[in-house]
Amino acid sequence: MKDKIHPKVNPVVFLDVMSSAEFVATSTLHSDEIKKINGIDHFVIRIETSSASHPFYTGNQKTTSRSNQVAKYLEKVAKAQKGNQKKVKVIEEDNTPKAIQKITKTAEKNTKTKAAAKEAAKEAAKTVAKKTTKITKTTKTTSKKISAKKATTKKK
Repeated sequence: MKDKIHPKVNPVVFLDVMSSAEFVATSTLHSDEIKKINGIDHFVIRIETSSASHPFYTGNQKTTSRSNQVAKYLEKVAKAQKGNQKKVKVIEEDNTPKAIQKITKTAEKNTKTKAAAKEAAKEAAKTVAKKTTKITKTTKTTSKKISAKKATTKKK
């Protein structure tokens, strides 16, 4: 083995914080806290989970039932559908003249705004068409001028 290339191996005690279990081993880790075991100083490394506290190894693992999740989802869907049906019933039951007038006014406003939007779109299309025809006319005249200049320069 070459000198000065390998890390120093220390005696270490891994202390599980959850279950207070201790595991004695060797490691390259070190800490400020030291504990004597059999007359040898060991560095204390605190860990959150180990095989002594992890639910998979202890057998305290919780398993969830898929059927329970499906049932919860179906309940949520049913509640949402009931909520939508109540809203529709309220509108259908409200047949007073005032409610009917409000509905007709909003419908008229919507149709007027739609008609105005269509008119504005037609006007915009017309102006765009006019501008494009002007642009094509100017490009045609400039291209004729350029070709005429080329023809005169070739003759010389």
